[in-house]
Amino acid sequence: MIVKHIFNIRQTAKLLLLSLLLSIAACGSAPPRQPSTIEQAKKVDQEAHRALRDGDLMRAREMFNQSMLLQQSLDNISPRTISAINLSSVLHKLGDTDAALGLLDGVLADKSARIPLELRIAAAFRKAIILTDNGRATEAESALQLAMLECNKQCAIAPGINNLHARLTLKSGDFVTALAIAKGVLKSSAEKEEMANAQRIAGDAATALGQMDAALAHYHGALELDKELALSSRIVEDLKGIAYVLEKLGRKLEAEVYTHRAESVATAASVLTKKPTKK
Repeated sequence: MIVKHIFNIRQTAKLLLLSLLLSIAACGSAPPRQPSTIEQAKKVDQEAHRALRDGDLMRAREMFNQSMLLQQSLDNISPRTISAINLSSVLHKLGDTDAALGLLDGVLADKSARIPLELRIAAAFRKAIILTDNGRATEAESALQLAMLECNKQCAIAPGINNLHARLTLKSGDFVTALAIAKGVLKSSAEKEEMANAQRIAGDAATALGQMDAALAHYHGALELDKELALSSRIVEDLKGIAYVLEKLGRKLEAEVYTHRAESVATAASVLTKKPTKK
């Protein structure tokens, strides 16, 4: 009887050990299912970015707004703020400036320290961009100064902030300083998009200073980068800049070629962004 009892104990122990091992294996192979609202928020955010890449701004607006509300319903401050900043960018592209600025002002007005510093910097920077695009240079400068102060040349978007500073300086007529700031970005480790922006700004500043050969080189540098990035609107700007400089240099036939290229790119991009009419 004692032998039989010991055998049963050993069998039970083996079964318990096997059960434990299977449980551990199951935990390693499949992560626990997330709450449905969190999953939904992630899917909506992915759909918003997909719509933005496809140029469907109306869909992007709808999805970023939904993403923002979902994150707000969960009291997820950082994801909610990111969605708000993305939504402001889409609203700006759709021409709804007041709504875009309202979202950003809401982020900047929050003094509770719940919003991470890098997102406050991003909101101030986005606000400065929108105000610059709308010709409100004085207000843009104020928002940019806030971004520059809190960034202190150490944040991830420092090259973008410097490029906008150069752009505003260019608009004010200080071409020498604008060129110097843009060249500073070109010497940094900025990403391709900001490098292209810096090349373009440097091209504009050099043109204004009569440094046509340098301007041509900067525009060609911007064009090469923008083609890698597949940014049609920027490619058009680069081609137009090259055409203008060639015209000033008296190379009219070459200028006409680049002007035609710019028009062709703009036309093709316009056709691609048009939505098919529903029958």
